[in-house]
Amino acid sequence: MTKSKEKIQILRAKAEASLNKTAQLQQALAQLEATLTRKENQKVTEKSKKS
Repeated sequence: MTKSKEKIQILRAKAEASLNKTAQLQQALAQLEATLTRKENQKVTEKSKKS
């Protein structure tokens, strides 16, 4: 019974770590997207000022 409990705890820890990594990846992707959007908006603004 103790081994089963230990296995469950190990699997739970692995699942939590996986969720944390997924959240970190989503955050990094969101930051990249925001940066790219800002740069694109800057280009559009610069072009519209030149016209």
